[in-house]
Amino acid sequence: MNRRAVLKKLIVTPLMLPSLSLFSQERSGLPSHHGENGFINTDPEFAEAGFNEMAPWLAGKLGDIFYSTPKFDIPREVNDGSIFKEKKTYTITWIGQSTALIQMEGSNFLTDPVWSSKAGPFKFAGSPRISEPGLAIEKLPPLDFVLISHNHYDHLDEYSIEYIADHHPNVKFFVPLRVRDWFEERGIQNVEELDWWEGASFNNLKILCTPAQHFSGRWINDRNQSLWCSWTVLGKKRLFFAGDSGYCSHFKNIGKKFGPFDLAMIPIGAYDPRKLMKPVHMDPAEAVQTFLDVRGKKMLAIHWGTFILTDEPMDEPPKKLLSVVEEQKLLKEDFLALKLGETREW
Repeated sequence: MNRRAVLKKLIVTPLMLPSLSLFSQERSGLPSHHGENGFINTDPEFAEAGFNEMAPWLAGKLGDIFYSTPKFDIPREVNDGSIFKEKKTYTITWIGQSTALIQMEGSNFLTDPVWSSKAGPFKFAGSPRISEPGLAIEKLPPLDFVLISHNHYDHLDEYSIEYIADHHPNVKFFVPLRVRDWFEERGIQNVEELDWWEGASFNNLKILCTPAQHFSGRWINDRNQSLWCSWTVLGKKRLFFAGDSGYCSHFKNIGKKFGPFDLAMIPIGAYDPRKLMKPVHMDPAEAVQTFLDVRGKKMLAIHWGTFILTDEPMDEPPKKLLSVVEEQKLLKEDFLALKLGETREW
């Protein structure tokens, strides 16, 4: 089997092969992001890297998929879960990557829970985790709901989802279109599936599925067959979770409709090589612009320092974020790059 065939067979990380063609047709009677053969990105500036551009870089990443990697010293704070014995009004705890535990107006909920040591379909193959979770999964408080942004392995983790469903029997999962099937295949029924701009209620909170610019797929044959999204949670305060996204015009629309946000969770990592990653992963400067677009008051930097996905140094994203904040003369205290396990009120 030649190298190109091996590449197509084995690439199973969240940075899966780009489509050989883009779907551009709008299906009659459906929103523009519903394409002829899957979901599509609708921002006029979106232009995905082609296979010939992506393949050589992916080939160089094959070693990361199969071999263990030394742990990396991301700053952490000891968290044994005792702080969550009482539900506080507004707290957020960064657990790693895009996983955060949020307390908001009487509800405990998670974003994109991932506790596995590799982000991939097998224990022996996937993007390696270089820093342990900031909170043990066994130390989670009783959960009310979980938000899933899309089905990539560093955002939708089978072990974590099944553990949560087993140990938090009343938890509800909110997912974008066509992700519910994955849950139902595993016997998980308390799942609500939403399209962009659709909403649902949970206790006193309004939960809205909002757009993002990314892609989906867990293997080589399901590219963009399920939707990706950001999430907006509205109560007395407002929270925005960007999921995983390139910078796009959607964020200004979200800010106009639902901002200002008291807290915006925005990804800052997985941006190099820039030419390849720019359509689907924002860099720290674009993260700051996203924060401004959604009219955020405080920003939590997510999607960094956890899995080896791209080429930038693991500790570089928060340094670049601070540099951008200083250049734009913004308030440093409004931009949070938490330690793993650290809890902040917001």
